[in-house]
Amino acid sequence: MNKISKLIAQKGGYETVLNELEKLSGSELNSLLLELFGKRSKKISPAELLRQFEKNRFAAPSTVHPIAFKELELRCLKLAESKNFNPIILSPLTPLGTCSVVGFVDQNNVVSASRGTEIVSDATNVFALLIVGEYRKKRNKSIIKYATTQRNVRSQGISNPGFTPHFGLFCLASGGLDTGNFSFKIENLLEHINVHLSLLSDEFAKDKLFIKFLLKDNNESFHRTLEEHSRELNNSIRIKIERQSNPGNYYKLVQFKFFLEHEGKEINLSDGGFVDWTQKLIQNKKHRLLISGVGTELIYKIKHDQI
Repeated sequence: MNKISKLIAQKGGYETVLNELEKLSGSELNSLLLELFGKRSKKISPAELLRQFEKNRFAAPSTVHPIAFKELELRCLKLAESKNFNPIILSPLTPLGTCSVVGFVDQNNVVSASRGTEIVSDATNVFALLIVGEYRKKRNKSIIKYATTQRNVRSQGISNPGFTPHFGLFCLASGGLDTGNFSFKIENLLEHINVHLSLLSDEFAKDKLFIKFLLKDNNESFHRTLEEHSRELNNSIRIKIERQSNPGNYYKLVQFKFFLEHEGKEINLSDGGFVDWTQKLIQNKKHRLLISGVGTELIYKIKHDQI
């Protein structure tokens, strides 16, 4: 129990309530929550509803122009499909724990919902579930690739007024079994990078873009292979390669990030890398998952001077 919850529980005289609720089955807890939400909603007056709508940051609409933004999303999906990614429309909901169970995301940074669900905060986590489902059906070495444009919702506090709790992302994922000699890693990494490069160079001047590789693990053999293959990108975009002494737990092996030089600042437009989520879901250390995302709403706001 965190500090705030503990204080509330002590004030109400029910210090053990969370422990007791945790013992309930999913269906029992859901029934209880539905009853609770129903009772609370009946106490809300029309005036209070309007007041809550006006002050709740999650409820505010986006400031992007819907037609222009949808056209940008359509360009993203057409580009992905031309590169053999399978475009898909995801549900706005996903099972509770989709991000926190296999990733390193605090559940408090996700908007949890009733009926055992949460609002999608990162479509690539949902892709991991889809790819594992496809792999279990086929049981072969085929690479499964998905793409989507998704409105993501995240609950952590935001200080930059240009960023909002809900925002648009263009997401990609490629999953399959390792084939040795880094062939899966390099081939799919370059494929994701080329999709990002094609999209971003259509939106911004190419000489204002650069890509940064962040090397996560002490795998010298992979680092040499990556450096060799990245040379073919040198004619297309500037490249920076950095070794991270404190790589963190999210991405494995390598992370790539696209930056835009804009008004004296370097703005991170997109990123991607390898994660171990599918390995955790199916207990197969040979399965590989590469994810990446492009900030479509960020792109729009930069081009329209909204950030």
